[in-house]
Amino acid sequence: MHEIAWPVIIAIYLFVAGDGVAAFYTGILANTFSKGKYERIAKIGAYIGVPLIIVGLLMLIIDLGRPLSFWHFVLGENFLPIFRPSSTMSLGTWLLTAFTVFGGGYALTWLAEEEFARGWPVLKYFASRPGLRKTLGYLALPFAVLIACYTGVLLASTAAPLWNSTPYLGLLFLLSATSAGLSSIILILAATKSDRCLIYTFSQADAIVDILELIVFIILMVRLSSAAPESAALLLNGEFSVLFWLGIVAFGLVVPLVMEIYELASSKKNVINTIVPVLSAVLILAGSFLTRVVILYAGQANF
Repeated sequence: MHEIAWPVIIAIYLFVAGDGVAAFYTGILANTFSKGKYERIAKIGAYIGVPLIIVGLLMLIIDLGRPLSFWHFVLGENFLPIFRPSSTMSLGTWLLTAFTVFGGGYALTWLAEEEFARGWPVLKYFASRPGLRKTLGYLALPFAVLIACYTGVLLASTAAPLWNSTPYLGLLFLLSATSAGLSSIILILAATKSDRCLIYTFSQADAIVDILELIVFIILMVRLSSAAPESAALLLNGEFSVLFWLGIVAFGLVVPLVMEIYELASSKKNVINTIVPVLSAVLILAGSFLTRVVILYAGQANF
């Protein structure tokens, strides 16, 4: 077996980054398409997304061993900005940097309106500026979506057969991250005893994304079985099969999807039981994390 070069901290980074940016763009898109009805969701998404990306960046820097190495992908020898479009690491570093700048400014426009933070000197420049908030949010939006895809694209750019034998890894990571982001928002809404109509609405959206994710998973495995059968065997009936079938497919996708569909079909918006959405959200988050762990480790196992 090939020595594991990317440890579990990378899987945690992939999960944290995907969950964070997905919560961010989910909040902005929900608020945009509702014409300002879901401002609170946009704020929750900002409060989830930016801190998680910062945590993910710290994990990435720690894994590099030399913190200054991270900036070598952004600044050249003369400390001038450089961009290497052919380098996935350079691309990813710039995506993370751009999102942190624009998304961080967007989050500050929300923080500036919080009662406990109104006296903070720096925040006065971000207070009561809806135009700035809107601009920063839209500037950060494409970077958030690209980061959610990028984690899969990064793996696909390597020589590992499990990662580069299918073009659907980026799409899978995008859908998995979106479902995780929705689940995080649902947990926040439930923890703050929010309007059950909101929880109902986002449970509906999560169920749709879960169905799409399951379809993409099936297509990915069919393609992988044809292009890299040894890699597919590791997941389907090899050393990672238990985590794959039970952790990812059963408890990470099918069980929460069945729970969501049953609860949504048998409940009305104003009487929905929040226990089911919360439980399914926890399972989805666990499944999303296991997806990254299993794909990361299985990809290195036969590389």
